[in-house]
Amino acid sequence: MLIPICKIEIKRNTAENVASKWSIDRVHSIRIDANKGTIGDTCEIQLPKNIKWVNYNDIPINRGDDVRVYMGYNDKLNLRFVGKVKDVSAGVPTKITSEDYTFVLRQLQIIKKTYPHCEVGALLKDILPKDIKYVVSGEILIGDYKTTADTVAGEIALLCDNYPISAFFELDENNEPTLYVYSAYMDGRREAGTFSDRQLIISHSLEYQRAEDTKVRIKGISHQTKGKNITYEEGDGDTSTRNYYNLSLDELKKAVKTEISRLKYDGLKGSFTTFGQPVVRKFDVVDLNIEGIQPARYQVKGVTIDFGQNGYRQSVELKRKVVNNG
Repeated sequence: MLIPICKIEIKRNTAENVASKWSIDRVHSIRIDANKGTIGDTCEIQLPKNIKWVNYNDIPINRGDDVRVYMGYNDKLNLRFVGKVKDVSAGVPTKITSEDYTFVLRQLQIIKKTYPHCEVGALLKDILPKDIKYVVSGEILIGDYKTTADTVAGEIALLCDNYPISAFFELDENNEPTLYVYSAYMDGRREAGTFSDRQLIISHSLEYQRAEDTKVRIKGISHQTKGKNITYEEGDGDTSTRNYYNLSLDELKKAVKTEISRLKYDGLKGSFTTFGQPVVRKFDVVDLNIEGIQPARYQVKGVTIDFGQNGYRQSVELKRKVVNNG
């Protein structure tokens, strides 16, 4: 029998570099929302009514404290969230709201600066603090660029909104929070496993879509180092804009057609709910076997994790079908 278990570790380093630590293994509920498709995952912890704090009359947790949340079954725990406390609410049950290390980036003011022929890795090296680990997948060129946001977190959000870039905090192989920056067209970071409506899938709202019925129109803009920008538009439906750097007209046409092919496919869309294991993280790939539908591989857009009286569950939202399934 699988018994859901959790552990929450909260830590604070004082000015004298003396650490205060708290460990919690009983909760009313935990919800982790990694469902935004970009940076800024959140975790809400509701504590039991009768929780006692050793040597404290009231809850000692403060804004900015370090948080690590583990979940699992029986005696096996997986680290599911690392971040900072944003808020502690009074009342019953007490709620501790946390955010991943985007919380740190929201506190950092950015210096307004112009970058000619900007490469994203070089930009991040300039604006990120030295204690924030980051990984950039390959060389991502975005042309002439000027920082305009007030904070580092705001600037990274603008990059994701205006360029084919995805940026998000995730745990590396050493379980340390790392900012991963990818081309938005990556096929997935990790294979999470196979899920079937006969096994592992508890419920779902998955629907089958046909490519011919999907309305997509993409406007591509290639920002040129020299000369006027190049624009190419194709498709039907509502228009979405994609920005590119220094592509020729033929290259831009190919990029737009590729993006349309990624969005128009015969396959599933929607979400499904599964147990807490195998662990699924956003931008993973999952293999889905749904009765009556051709098995296929899909990229995950986001995951909402719930832990509490109803057990340990993951709600997995699909982003798109991975066409070259292999």
